[in-house]
Amino acid sequence: MLWPTTLALLALLGPALAAQEPPRCKAIPNAPSWPPDTAWAALSNAVSGRLLKPPPPAAPCHQGPSYNAQRCSAVRNGWGTADWHIAHPTSVMWQNWANYSCPLEGQRCDGTGYPVYVVAAKTAEDVSAAVRFAGAMNVRMNIKSTGHDFLGRSIQPNSLSIYTQGLKGIRWFDTSFSPKGCARPINGPAVTVGAGSLWSEIYASARAKGNVNVVGGYRGSVSVGGYIGNGGHGELSAKYGMAADMVLEIDLVTPSGEIITANECQNQDYFWAMRGGGASTYGVALTFTLQAVRSGPTAKYTGFVGGWNELAALHRQWTKFAAVGAGGYINGYPARGTGRLSVSVYLGNATSAALRSIVAPVMANLRTLDRGLGNGTEEDGEWVEPASVGRYTDHDTYEDAMGAPNDVEAINAESPGTGQNKLLASWLWGPTELSSPKLVNALRGAFDADTEIMTDAVFGVGTANPPFIRGGGNAVNPAFRTSVLRPASEIHWSGTDARELEKRRAQQARFGASLRSLSPAGGTYASEADPDTPGWQTAFWGANYERLFAIKQKVDPRGVLYCRACVGSELWTDVNGVLCRK
Repeated sequence: MLWPTTLALLALLGPALAAQEPPRCKAIPNAPSWPPDTAWAALSNAVSGRLLKPPPPAAPCHQGPSYNAQRCSAVRNGWGTADWHIAHPTSVMWQNWANYSCPLEGQRCDGTGYPVYVVAAKTAEDVSAAVRFAGAMNVRMNIKSTGHDFLGRSIQPNSLSIYTQGLKGIRWFDTSFSPKGCARPINGPAVTVGAGSLWSEIYASARAKGNVNVVGGYRGSVSVGGYIGNGGHGELSAKYGMAADMVLEIDLVTPSGEIITANECQNQDYFWAMRGGGASTYGVALTFTLQAVRSGPTAKYTGFVGGWNELAALHRQWTKFAAVGAGGYINGYPARGTGRLSVSVYLGNATSAALRSIVAPVMANLRTLDRGLGNGTEEDGEWVEPASVGRYTDHDTYEDAMGAPNDVEAINAESPGTGQNKLLASWLWGPTELSSPKLVNALRGAFDADTEIMTDAVFGVGTANPPFIRGGGNAVNPAFRTSVLRPASEIHWSGTDARELEKRRAQQARFGASLRSLSPAGGTYASEADPDTPGWQTAFWGANYERLFAIKQKVDPRGVLYCRACVGSELWTDVNGVLCRK
C-alpha cells in the first residue's frame, strides 16, 4: 500500500511510468530526459525533506560558491579519518574512485565523479520512495553507507544516491528469534541490526551484554549492509562461518520499491542471493537479523615473522590453525627492509596453554628459516630473530581478547591510504595452493616495497561447514568453503595524477596474476579484490553466478540497481559517467 506523498509523486511521474521499455541510457543532468525540478521537489516531499544536493566533499577548499575557509579547515583535519568520510553523504575513503573530480589538493572541482542528489534515508519509506523515483525516471541509482569500499561501488556519477547511515538500530533476542511467516523459532541468541550500523557499534553493544558476540568485520568503520552482501568474514569465521552464514532474516526494498521480508520461509530467492551474492544488486537492505554466539574464554597469540621463507612457511602451516577453528591475520610489508610482519591468532573456548600447543611448534620451526640472511632486526640494541616466540594471553571472553589495547588500536585505526588512493588484489588459497612448491614465488611476485600484505587467515572448519546456516545454503562464493586464508596486495599512494593511477592499476593486475598463479580457476572475495579481475563473475561467485544472474534478471529487469563488477553489470557500459545498456 502506498502512502499519500508517494501517490502524489507517482502521479507526477505518470508519463515515465507508462513506458513499456526503459531508455537504453540512464538520464544525465542537463539532458532532456533528466527529471525536472518539480519532480525532485516531489521526491523531497516524499522523503520528508531528506533529499540533499551536496557539493563535493572537498568543495569548501576550492574557489567557487562552496568555498569557506572555516569549513575547509575542518575538511583538512578530517580528510585522513574514516569518521569524516562516513559522516559525509557522498564521500568515499579512497579518492581514485571519485575520478579526482574534486580532490582536496589541486585546481579541479567539478564534482562529476559524485552523485547529484542524495536521499539521507531514515526509514524504509524513504528508501522505497528513492528507489521508485529512480526506476520511474530512469535515473542511475547509487547506495552509500560508510564509503569503506575497495572497488568503488558506493560512488557513481550522475546518480541519485541512498545514504544508509541513518538506518541504525540494534535489538537483541536473548534465547530465540521467530522469523516472520515461519512456524518455529530459531533457538539461540540473535540480534537485529540496521544496514547502516557500524561493526564498532555492534561490538560495543555485544560487550555491554557481556556474554554474546557476532561474526563481523575487522575494521570498526565497516557497516553491515555491503559487508554481508558479499559474504563478510572476521576473526570468528574460522569457527562459525561467514557473516552471511549467520543471517536469519533480511528486511529490504525491492527494485520496484516494495518493502518486504526475506527468510527461509518467504521470498527465498532474495534470502539466498542477498547472503553473499552482492550488495546493491537485488534490493536495498534495511535490516539484518543475525545469529549470535555465546562468548566464552578466548586465547590469543601475538608475534611476528620475517623473510619470504618464513612468510610462505607460516601460510603453509596455517592449515593446522584452521583445522581447530583458530583465525587471525598476517600484516606488513614483506618486500620492505627486514620484511617483518605482525601475526595474530585467536581461538575461542580455549586456554593459552592449548593455543600454545598448536602455535608454538609452528613458530619454532620458522625461527631458523631465514637466520643469517639479513632478515632480523635490531631493536634498542638487541638483535631480534625474524620469528618471535610471541605472546600468549588468556581472556574471559572473545570481547575481552578483542578489547586488549593492541587490538582496539588495530580495529579503530585508519585504513592505510584513507583520504588518498587505494587498489587491491587478492585470491583465496586452500591446502592445495599452500602445498605448492611455487608458493614463495607467488608471494614474491605479488608485492613490492610499497605494497602491504593483509592475509585474512580466518577460514577453517566453520567456513567449510557453517554450523548455523539457514535455508539450505546461500550465495557465498564456494571457494570460501575450501579455503584457509586470503592474501591481499594493498596498494596505497597520494596524489591525483591520472598517469600514476594507470601505473598503479598495472601493478594491481600484475600482483593479482601472481596470486592467481597457484589456482587460476579459483576465486576471491568480491569486496576486497580488483574489479577488473579476469572472469570476475566466477572469481567472485563461482558456480553460483548462473543462478544469481537469473535472479537479478527476474527481480530487476529494468536495471534499477547497478554497481561496478556486480551481478548483471556486464549488461551495461559506463563511458565518462554515462551508463548505457550494451
